[in-house]
Amino acid sequence: MKTYESWGRYPKLQPAEIRHLFWRHHRLDLTKNLWALPFAYGRSYGDCCLNEGGIILDTTGLNRFMRLDREKGLLRCEAGVSLAQILDLIVPKGWFLPVTPGTKFVSVGGAIANDVHGKNHHCAGTFGCHVTKFELLRSDGQRYQCSPQENVGLFRATIGGLGLTGLITWAEFHLKPITSPYISMESIQFSGPEDFLQLTRESDQDFEYTVAWIDSTAKGTNFARGIFIRGNHQEGDPNLIGQASPQPELRLPCNMPGWLLNRWTIQKFNRLYYHRQSVAHTSTTMHYQVFAFNFLVLSLITGGCSRT
Repeated sequence: MKTYESWGRYPKLQPAEIRHLFWRHHRLDLTKNLWALPFAYGRSYGDCCLNEGGIILDTTGLNRFMRLDREKGLLRCEAGVSLAQILDLIVPKGWFLPVTPGTKFVSVGGAIANDVHGKNHHCAGTFGCHVTKFELLRSDGQRYQCSPQENVGLFRATIGGLGLTGLITWAEFHLKPITSPYISMESIQFSGPEDFLQLTRESDQDFEYTVAWIDSTAKGTNFARGIFIRGNHQEGDPNLIGQASPQPELRLPCNMPGWLLNRWTIQKFNRLYYHRQSVAHTSTTMHYQVFAFNFLVLSLITGGCSRT
């Protein structure tokens, strides 16, 4: 049974009503004096996707693709389509999402409403920067096609608006061309804040993707040490991209025992995690599934790579 909670599973709030949406042309009856809020896969932090005492509009049934323009790299789909579904469709055709967060189980509507960012934020901006238009259904039943040229105020307020301006029924956005599903990446140990900032300055110009893990428990001379990871899409033969098979995903239990999470165990884990990389600077090639969505697995794998 589907539960309606945020990714952190806190706070526990109870909506008054759940409505499952299956057709974008369906007329919403919001005559009840209750607030309505869209909800898809529940990957938002905090309580921004929750609606205590109100109506939850479950949009996962709005999961249809509408148009893919392979010449312009434009995709139009319903708002409940997940980024995982999009990647399954577009990567074999030589396209990639312009921005993706650390989970692919996010709806297009949620990506717009939260204006999500990814590891390429420094050069690509947020997801909303690549949206060209969408349809917005307001609580009074009116539908508006919004873009940088039409209904501009609603367009700007809805991107990052957390679903408060209305229901996005479909959206269109730009994709980016790729010739391989693999990422050429480097993993570098850093010893503190200055080292981290220097790596950031060096990487911003030459690497599309950058991300870092920091040991928040380290003190003294080890304060803010961590691992810096950067990468670019690998160049490949565009005729072979559809033949590449993704690496299997590692699925871990979602619930850690409470007794296992304490200051002592976290300090021990962070220390081992930092030193698991046998050399300070490594490089390898990684499938985008691991690089983009399995950061812990990614960092552990790079520990066995060779020095660059």
